Amino acid sequence: MSIRKEKLSIAALERIDDRCAEFERRWQSNEPPTIESVLSGDVIGVEGEVLLAELVVLEFDYRRRRGDAPTKQEYLDRFPGHAVAINDALKDDDKRTGAFVPPTVGRLSELFPTLEIIELLGAGGMGAVYKARQKGLDRLVALKVLPEEFTHDVKFALRFTREARTLAKLNHPNIVSVFEFGKVEDTFYFLMEFVDGPTLREVVRGGQLSPEHALAIVPHLCDALQFAHDKGVVHRDIKPENILMAKDGSVKIADFGLSRILGNEDQPTELTGTHQIMGTPRYMAPEQLEGARSVDHRADIYSLGVVFYEMLTGELPIGRFAAPSRKVQIDARLDEVVLRTLEKEPQRRYQRASQIKSDIQTIASTDNPALAPTMVLGEVDRQADTASAIPPSTASLHHQELAARLLLTRRELMDRIRTSLRPLFRGQILQILIGVVIIVLGAQCWARNTHVPHRLICGVILHVYGVLVIAAGAAVCTRMNRIDYSEPVDRIRSRLDDVKDVYLRFGPLIGFPWWLMWIPTAVAMGFDVVLHPNSLIPSLVIGVIGMVASYWLYLRVQHSDGPSAVAWRKRFAGESLANATLALNEIEQAQIR
Repeated sequence: MSIRKEKLSIAALERIDDRCAEFERRWQSNEPPTIESVLSGDVIGVEGEVLLAELVVLEFDYRRRRGDAPTKQEYLDRFPGHAVAINDALKDDDKRTGAFVPPTVGRLSELFPTLEIIELLGAGGMGAVYKARQKGLDRLVALKVLPEEFTHDVKFALRFTREARTLAKLNHPNIVSVFEFGKVEDTFYFLMEFVDGPTLREVVRGGQLSPEHALAIVPHLCDALQFAHDKGVVHRDIKPENILMAKDGSVKIADFGLSRILGNEDQPTELTGTHQIMGTPRYMAPEQLEGARSVDHRADIYSLGVVFYEMLTGELPIGRFAAPSRKVQIDARLDEVVLRTLEKEPQRRYQRASQIKSDIQTIASTDNPALAPTMVLGEVDRQADTASAIPPSTASLHHQELAARLLLTRRELMDRIRTSLRPLFRGQILQILIGVVIIVLGAQCWARNTHVPHRLICGVILHVYGVLVIAAGAAVCTRMNRIDYSEPVDRIRSRLDDVKDVYLRFGPLIGFPWWLMWIPTAVAMGFDVVLHPNSLIPSLVIGVIGMVASYWLYLRVQHSDGPSAVAWRKRFAGESLANATLALNEIEQAQIR
C-alpha cells in the first residue's frame, strides 16, 4: 500500500516536519547530514516510512541543485526494504479527480458542534469558506475546510501542517489571522478571522476605485508582505481576490495557503510535492511561470505590482503595456514605482516591500506642480480639518486612510440605497401582475358581451386601465435598473430623481381613479346591481369628490415647502424612495464622490 493511503496524527506530522526543517537548515548551512543520521529508532512504522520519503525527496532536490545526478535506483539500493516509501517519494501522482463539493451547513454543524455555521461564503478547487460563530466567545469567524480527498494523502497532510504552523506566526493587522487549525474526522480545517467586507476584486470590478484609494491601500499591503517576508514566508498568490477590505477601512491579505517557509533569500526551502507552479498566471512573476526553484519573496513584489497597476488603471499589465500615467491622471513619478515592481528580472525589482511604501510616501509628501495631483483628495481634504497641523507625510497618510474608509463607507451606503429600493421594485412587479389580472378581467367582460353596452363599456375601461397599470410599473422598474451604483453620486442622484419623477407622475394617474374604477370592476365580476340608480349615483358623486380632492391635495403638496407638505411628499413617494434619498444625502453630506 502507498504511504499516501495511511493516516497520521497532527502530532506525528509535526514531529516529521521538525526533523525535515532541521535537515534542510543543515543543507543550507553547507553541513549536509545523511538521511541515516536523521532516522532513529524512536520513529518507526508508518511515521518512519513517511519521514524517510520526505528526507529522500529533500536530499534528492538539494543534490540536484548542487549538480549531482541522483537516481531512484541509488536510493532503492541504499534503503533496501523501503521500496514503497522510495517509489512513493520519487514519483508525481498527485493528480486529483472529480470536482470538490462543499460540505453542507448541516454536515459541518455535526463536525464542529462548538460553532454555529451560518452560511457558505465561497468555494474553489482547494476548499470552501464558511461564515460561523464561536458560541463560547460569541464572535464571528471564517471556517475554511479542505477537500476530504486530501485526507488520504500523507504528503498533503504534512504540507498542511507546515503551512498552518507558518500561518500561526503571521500576527499582523493587515493579515487575516488564523486562530486554530487541525483535522476533524476526514476534514482538514482552518479557523480564521472573519473580515466583514468585500474583496478588492469586487471593488475594482465595481469601478469604485480611484487612484487616491489605490494609494491608500498599497502601503497596507506593503506592511503585510514585509512582515511575512521577515518571517520567511512568501504568499505566492497575491491577487485582488485575496485582498479583503473591512468596513472599518482596514485592508487584509488572506489565504497564505500557498506560502512556504524560506530558510534565507538564496536558498528557499521546499517541501515534498511543492515543486509545481503555484499561483494565478495573470499575477505571477515570470520566474513562477517558468517553474524556477529559486522563487522567493520578490515574486510577491511582482504580483503586488500587477495589483497596483490594475487598481490604478483598471487593466492588467499584459504584453507591451503603457505606464499608468498614460492611462489615468496620476503623478507621473508613480510610473517608476509601478514599473520597477514589474521588472522581469527579480534583481531589478524592489528587493523589499517596505521600499515601495517608502517611495509612495515620499511622492505623497512632496509637491511637484508639473505633475498630476494624484495625492490631492479634493473633497476628502475638506473633511480632514486637523490635517494642516500634521507634518506633510503624516497628513498624506491620514488622507489615504480617510480615502480608504470613505471608499468602504460609500459601498455601504450604496448597498443601503439598493436595499431601500428593493421593496419598491417588488411592489412594481406586483403592480404589473395586478395589471395583467385587470386586463384579463376586462377582456372577458367585453369580449363575451359585445351586445350588452354597459358590459362592453366597463370591460374596455378595465382593459385600458390594466394597460396603464402595467406601463406605470414597467416604467419605474426600467428606470431603477438603469441605476449604476459605481457612477458618480450626482449621476446616481439624477437616476434616482428620474425614478421618483416617473413614480410620482404615474402614481396619481393609477391610484386616484380607483375612487371610480371599482364600479366597472364590480360589473366585470357580475355585480350589475351597482349600476342601479340608487347605487350608481351616490357612488359616482362620492367617487368624483374623492378623486378631485386627492388630486387637489397632491398638487398642493407638490408646490408647497411646509413641514406637513414634506411629510406628505414622503408618503406619496413611498418609504423606499425616501430611505434611498436619505442614504444618498448622507453620501453627499460626507462629500464622497
